[in-house]
Amino acid sequence: MRERTQPRDIPFAGLARETLPRYLARPLRAGGGSRPALLLVEDQGRRAVVKDYAGSGWLLRRLVGPWLIGREARIYRALAGTPGVPRLLGRLDRQALVLEHIPGRSCAEFPDGALPAAFFDRLLEVVRGIHDRGVVHCDIKNRSNIVVGDDGWPYIVDFASAFSREGRLGPVRRFLFERFRLDDLRGVIKARLFVGQLWNEPDARFAFARSPAERLVRALRDGGRWLFRLLAGG
Repeated sequence: MRERTQPRDIPFAGLARETLPRYLARPLRAGGGSRPALLLVEDQGRRAVVKDYAGSGWLLRRLVGPWLIGREARIYRALAGTPGVPRLLGRLDRQALVLEHIPGRSCAEFPDGALPAAFFDRLLEVVRGIHDRGVVHCDIKNRSNIVVGDDGWPYIVDFASAFSREGRLGPVRRFLFERFRLDDLRGVIKARLFVGQLWNEPDARFAFARSPAERLVRALRDGGRWLFRLLAGG
């Protein structure tokens, strides 16, 4: 992998674009259009996930994909050691990341009422830990980004839409960070209300409240995502 010099006895030390078929256990999701492929790879009894834009549309593969990969890698580095966040193992090349595999199931696969209240308490702790590192996820409302680990603990995956508080245009970034932070928390509360079947009025009021500023920021963000998918071809 790029960005790492590893002894041969360390798992995935020889993983590269040309050796990828040797490590492939199975595809998790096909790529194409605006979607990267997700590939499960295995070496020495260890598993990892390759997030790969190489099979996506031309715009993503050549231009946007490498930028997205670099951006997401920086987010994972900023979150290194945060409980509930997969580790970045390295970059395969300009078009692909290699990430720690989290054994488990997507929260979206669980029927309503199947997860205990304690799970959502821990999920809230994980999300607050991410925020403490100056990062917002921006897509926690998509429950497929919440993984229920085989160990029973919550994990957050897919930081492609994540946003960092640090960088240029500091006042603007801090304003957006606060709006997206509330959005993340509402994603957790909605999961607790529906999947956890833990309905209560205070949580419901918080989960569905929107200030004019929040509605504007969400509209701009969602419009940008729509335009990106249109240009990327899917």
